[in-house]
Amino acid sequence: MRLLLEAEQRIRLEYADSLELDIESTDPMVHFSPLHMLAASLATCTMAVLLAWADTIKLDGSRLVLILEWSYAEGPYRVGEYRMTIEWPNLPEQRRPVALRVAEQCTVDATLRFPPFIDKRIA
Repeated sequence: MRLLLEAEQRIRLEYADSLELDIESTDPMVHFSPLHMLAASLATCTMAVLLAWADTIKLDGSRLVLILEWSYAEGPYRVGEYRMTIEWPNLPEQRRPVALRVAEQCTVDATLRFPPFIDKRIA
């Protein structure tokens, strides 16, 4: 997979015939940050479940691209919204609703929708 950091709040993930992740920035001022890493977790997980589904139904996933953008919220300051666009030019029209349901099976997606309790301690 090829992860492109397109902006401070935008990444693009392309399938490149490998599940190994290569990270590049299209802007020399944009560096891989913890929030890029969080978004990349959501994108790579989603791509993995979509590719597994595509393989099961014998559908070509080689042109699959995910674009993920986010915005911030206050009180406390955090990511408030993710917007994911799935670009899959050769996905048949009748498979689109199923692909969206499959994309929601990503464990990272479920974790963000139903956040875990986080226990912090000083040892």
